[in-house]
Amino acid sequence: MRGALSSKLLAGAARIAELRRDEHGNVIIYVTVMSALLLGMAGLALDGSRAMITHSEAQAAADAAALAAASQLDGQAGACTRATNEASAVVNKQRFAEETSKTVTIAGTRCLSDLPASDSTDIAAGANASDATSRYVQVTSQQLTHQNTLLAALATQNTSLIQRKATAGFRRSLCAPAPVLMVCDTVSYTTGVAYDAWLSDASHKGWVSTCGNSANCVQDTLAATQPSFCVVDDNIDPVPGNKTQKAADGINTRFGDGSSASEPSDLDITTFPRDITTGSLGWNCSAYWTANHASDGLAKPAACTANTATLTRYAVYQMERAAGKIPTPGPAGKTTPNERRLVYIAIFDCASSGEPEGFLKAFMLEPAQGSSSKTEFVEVLGPATSKTDPTAIHEEVQLYR
Repeated sequence: MRGALSSKLLAGAARIAELRRDEHGNVIIYVTVMSALLLGMAGLALDGSRAMITHSEAQAAADAAALAAASQLDGQAGACTRATNEASAVVNKQRFAEETSKTVTIAGTRCLSDLPASDSTDIAAGANASDATSRYVQVTSQQLTHQNTLLAALATQNTSLIQRKATAGFRRSLCAPAPVLMVCDTVSYTTGVAYDAWLSDASHKGWVSTCGNSANCVQDTLAATQPSFCVVDDNIDPVPGNKTQKAADGINTRFGDGSSASEPSDLDITTFPRDITTGSLGWNCSAYWTANHASDGLAKPAACTANTATLTRYAVYQMERAAGKIPTPGPAGKTTPNERRLVYIAIFDCASSGEPEGFLKAFMLEPAQGSSSKTEFVEVLGPATSKTDPTAIHEEVQLYR
């Protein structure tokens, strides 16, 4: 009995020793641990990638909508409404959010007059800027729901909400062979009505020139056939010297007064009448026609009457040029450039930001008067935009945030 028991004890001890040496089952432990780790890594990669793609798709929609909206901020009536409509029209695809519609739409649009100096400063909540002062637009995408799948078993929060914002701005520049005058937005303008664009008061700031600060520089700029500068709407500053007789001399070069071979202008140009009633639509086209075309055979338009409100002076000027009734050769055989009597007017906010709100295009009716009177009567032709003056006005939008 004792021998059999000893044999069994020895066999049991040998079996235990054998099990201690046996490593065949160890791989199961490693497989179990690594499987959980690999599953977590796969979940992080797949769910994280889906979240990042949804984030990018929402941001792309916001960026595109902001750029589209900013293109409408031209300072004219209805600018913010048009900006909102343009933003709402932008739709971007989304592939992995939980929403039934596989698109990203725009949830909100705000027009802004300015931005914080630092990009890290949030844009304060508030009312939209007016059509005239809107320079920027902030767009917010719809809220998208991201649902974890592989990480659902590991994460306590299985869903996240994704919503993105973008801010874009509108910038306008003017590059044209015409003088540029700066005035404040306190003056009212009506298309077809004549007014003095060069008043000596606080609402008018003067002619723009960037070649120097002398009166001679201002004169040369205003007389030049091609300007040596472009005017950007967030960087306009008139130089000293623009309130002298020199400025009037530069303008009047365009009327044939003081022309030179390098600065040709129309010759023998007659002046156009001012409004019959100051500040009101209507001028005496009939008297002008009798004085200038009574015997040259140029047929008078039916709209040319003693109180013309439907035919602008600029239209008559173009008609005269087309018929060859205004001598066009400049001095020394030079050919006179067209539109030497056009002027652009930069309208800007003098009271607050000082930033221009847009450009007007006008037709000079008579030579300028300098010295103490400083007058230049023009007929307003209307706002100048990239649509009305594509070769002169350049409009661009850019993302700021």
